[in-house]
Amino acid sequence: MDILLNSKQVDALTIEIEAVNVDALTQLEKEGVKDVFKRVIEGTKIRLRPVLMTATVASLGFLPMALSDGAGAEVQRPLATVVIGGLLIATFLTLFVLPVLYMVFESGNFIKTKSTKNNTGTIGAILLLLCIGDCSVGMAQQPITLKSAIDSAVHNNLLVKNEQLKAKYQQMLIPNKAVLPKMGITAEAGQINSIYNDSKFGLSQSFSFPKVYLNQRELMQQEWKSSLLNVSVKESLLKKQVAQIFYTILYVNQKKALLLQADSLYADLYKRAELRLSKGESNILEKVSIETQLGEVRLQLNQILQDLEILKIEFQLLLNTSSPYIPLESENKLKWSAILDSSLLKNHATLKLIEQQQQVANANIAVEKSKLLPDFSVGYNNSSIRGTGADNKFYPGTQRFSAVQLGVAIPVFARTQKDKVNAAKFNRELAAQEYQFGMQKLQTEYQIAFVQYKKHLETVYYFESKALKNASLIITTANQQLARGSINYLEWGQVIHQATLIKKEYLEALKNLNESIIQLNYLTNQ
Repeated sequence: MDILLNSKQVDALTIEIEAVNVDALTQLEKEGVKDVFKRVIEGTKIRLRPVLMTATVASLGFLPMALSDGAGAEVQRPLATVVIGGLLIATFLTLFVLPVLYMVFESGNFIKTKSTKNNTGTIGAILLLLCIGDCSVGMAQQPITLKSAIDSAVHNNLLVKNEQLKAKYQQMLIPNKAVLPKMGITAEAGQINSIYNDSKFGLSQSFSFPKVYLNQRELMQQEWKSSLLNVSVKESLLKKQVAQIFYTILYVNQKKALLLQADSLYADLYKRAELRLSKGESNILEKVSIETQLGEVRLQLNQILQDLEILKIEFQLLLNTSSPYIPLESENKLKWSAILDSSLLKNHATLKLIEQQQQVANANIAVEKSKLLPDFSVGYNNSSIRGTGADNKFYPGTQRFSAVQLGVAIPVFARTQKDKVNAAKFNRELAAQEYQFGMQKLQTEYQIAFVQYKKHLETVYYFESKALKNASLIITTANQQLARGSINYLEWGQVIHQATLIKKEYLEALKNLNESIIQLNYLTNQ
């Protein structure tokens, strides 16, 4: 939303830059400077600094966005680059092209004093600059097909990349070998065995039953598979979102074209109504009615343009590319040929993820059960024993004695661990219930989407086979009757409004059809 507001501010700045220069020329004319050429030179000198400062400050405001490389930079950088380039071009046109145009249109003497060849060259240069500006704007946005848009989003979208990193993290947690507890090391010094000072050190290592490590590894593998399936879930949802915004932009563009056509018709009709009213050939009702319809169309058109800008920003965010793309106009209607088969739903990513949760629950049960098995420990001790031993010999501190220790830990009080096993079994039942509920939910959504698809398909077929033809016939007949004087302008406007409503209802029906197909493709993982 901030980007959209900044774009509006840039448009206002561009108008301000042009207004500053033109106002200066007008003020000089009021002050008595009659020579157009001198007026342009003086006015440009006076307003050079304000124009440059206005454009420079606005450009510097967008410079951090153009140079950013953090989160969202792929969307911000190209937009900021286009805005800065537009400001620079607008400043150049204001300082050089606008004064030339001012001289051309304000002074007939300027045209007469120059040769026809020079005038042609000047006008040609102006047209060339305008064409270059139009071409640069046209190249700013590139058409893209739905398949290419989905591929780009799956490859570049940050949310999907984040889930892929999580899956990689889960994979790295899977150990190649058993993870043993830390080895214990002890050391003692002092009167351990007698009045003499002795030293002693020991090593000890405990480990679980080997089956525990195998089950833990299996649990981590199942959790890794769940993270991979979660990536598929995000990709499937992303494909649906891209398709929805893709066809919503096409729908809004088509609606914009229809409103522009209606605006042109009503604007022309309004001029005629004003002329007829001034000549006394109609009453005020005709003019007010047409004026109201024209205002309504222009209000809708303004809202459509704002919605279109927001949709383009959302589309750019999903694709996460440096190039601003727009949907290809020819792909305005989706086709779907799948049949109603519940087996297709088993391939849905969400259902597979829920099914995988059952495997995770089974692996967790195996881990908790294996913890009821005994643990083992092994140790080694080495010490000195100064003094007279059992063999009546005196041993100095330099001679050392060693021993090995083996131990086993039996879970005698295992009630808590058994409760964990029962809880893990309950979690498996819960996962099974969630799978059944998920399958039932998908089947219900599929049936609803299929019914909506058939309903919207019939509606679109009606419009394409009959209603649109009738709308064209209504417009043609109304124009003919208006030319013959069979109907007045107010009646003609009402008929045209009816034909426009038919076309708008067709666009709405086509939008609903595309949305139902997108939902079906999402549910069948297509």
